[in-house]
Amino acid sequence: MPIGATAHQAGTVRFGDDPQSSALDVNCKAHDVDNLYVVDTSFFPSIGAVNPSLTAIANALRVGDHILDRLG
Repeated sequence: MPIGATAHQAGTVRFGDDPQSSALDVNCKAHDVDNLYVVDTSFFPSIGAVNPSLTAIANALRVGDHILDRLG
């Protein structure tokens, strides 16, 4: 890509069940910080060929529902 091209950054914060190998759980909540959720594209394991905005929005809505359930 030329220097003026843009790319979608993703994959900087791994998620999973094991705190030893991931920073976030499957609901995008930090293992070590009870009130920290990451809902941008950094939790994606990789990036596809298309703009990830709608997928990030859908995940943020999913995590928002989880937070509402958690708060009761």
